[in-house]
Amino acid sequence: MTTQQERTPVEESERIGPDLWWLAAIMAFGSFAGLLDATITNVAIGPLASAFDAEIATVQWVVTGYLLAITATLPLGAWAMARFGARETLLFSQAVFLLGSLLSGLAWDAPSLIGFRVLQGIGGGLALPVGQALIAQAAGPRRLTKLMSLVTVPALFAPLVGPSLGGVLVDHASWRWIFLINVPFCLATIGLILWRVRNVIAPTKDAVLDTLGLVLLVPALAGLIYGFSEAGAAGGFTGTRALAGLGAGVVLGTAFVAHALRRRSEAVLDLRLFRVRDFAAGNLASMVMAVAMYGVLIPLPLYFQVVQGTSVLESALMLLPQSLGYLVAVSLLQRLTVALGVRTVTLAGVVLVGVGTLPYVVIDADPSRFLLGAALVVRGLGLGASMMPTMTAAFSSVPKEVVPRATSAFHVFQRIGASLGTAVLTVVLQNEALRHLPEEVPGLAAVAPGSAVAHGLASSFRAPFWWALAFTALALVPAFFLPGRRPAAAADEADGSAARPGTAPVLSE
Repeated sequence: MTTQQERTPVEESERIGPDLWWLAAIMAFGSFAGLLDATITNVAIGPLASAFDAEIATVQWVVTGYLLAITATLPLGAWAMARFGARETLLFSQAVFLLGSLLSGLAWDAPSLIGFRVLQGIGGGLALPVGQALIAQAAGPRRLTKLMSLVTVPALFAPLVGPSLGGVLVDHASWRWIFLINVPFCLATIGLILWRVRNVIAPTKDAVLDTLGLVLLVPALAGLIYGFSEAGAAGGFTGTRALAGLGAGVVLGTAFVAHALRRRSEAVLDLRLFRVRDFAAGNLASMVMAVAMYGVLIPLPLYFQVVQGTSVLESALMLLPQSLGYLVAVSLLQRLTVALGVRTVTLAGVVLVGVGTLPYVVIDADPSRFLLGAALVVRGLGLGASMMPTMTAAFSSVPKEVVPRATSAFHVFQRIGASLGTAVLTVVLQNEALRHLPEEVPGLAAVAPGSAVAHGLASSFRAPFWWALAFTALALVPAFFLPGRRPAAAADEADGSAARPGTAPVLSE
């Protein structure tokens, strides 16, 4: 039997001690509130529109504004982690998220709720990349996959619990509780961070914030998402607002790219990482799939609530099969990835997402609920199989010392996809609904659930799913460039290169 003194370096590097398990568990628990909040909010868009007497296209910014704030804040994670320390940044992010949750629960109209949700997003945007970077630094590439399986537990159970819990709160309490429920999670997370989390790499005052890059990047993202949203509302790219938003986004985005590539010190978003093929492919595949994943999370419950006339809770339960499919896929993912490789598993997942979306592109007022549920199971299997391997491939392809910048870049692009999908597909839905509504009905929020008018809107829900299907097909392109199955010796060599600071990662063909 091997003793402590006789362990080889490889065996020692693969051992996960109690401190690492604690760190992974705290990061998993800390992310649960943000994931729960997102899944709860998606099923409440209809009730929020009614409560504030606002259009669906306006209220969807409760979700889009939150995602956009996360996207804008994500690039700050690597700098804040280097300048102030991961532990201190995590504490700050939880405190801001706590404040945003309290204020969102006290909102008095749609604009105030959107503003407070932006504050929430600032806290959430710092927490995710810093927490994952801290785990990646502490674990190294050999232990990262095992620990990430624990960290992703909230991503499995939040979609299971969130919509149903949101339905119960909205139907039997108040929409305000979908935000106030975050408070105990935030307080507990702050206590756990103070108790058990320590910095792996000490902060340094030498870390410099790329202010110019931040000033260029944030409005560029906002302009692009606003422009695509307006294009969806107008049914094309000829509208003045759409062209203005997209034009501003492209100009500012181009200026940021030029700035980031010229900057000798670290840019707020390190685009040089995209020279690593696995990192670039994983990022692009994840971003495009995020459009397809997040873009339908508002149309799906709205279809059941408006056309089928279900309660918020019933509509949430109708989404449960997708979460169950996702859970099954992720539970089998490590075994499948080892046997088949990241590329094969991801491509299969993308195809399954497309197959699971097909019944919704021809949906009508009286579909087979069994077929819709089975399609969501298939879609969930595909999302689990396509989203998680891209993240593992991206993080494992870069040296340890640049992991904080890699996590920030990865999540920025994923949130760009999520924000874009939510804004565009929701506005596409409203635009289609307005074309089919009688003149006396001002908007989708004014339609009586389950009425004849609501049944006449069933075909309007096809459009966002066609968009989601198109983006799913587009994800096949970067997925082809992900790494295939590697022999054990090659995998060990690649992992060793990634673990040694200053060495280039080994890319598999």
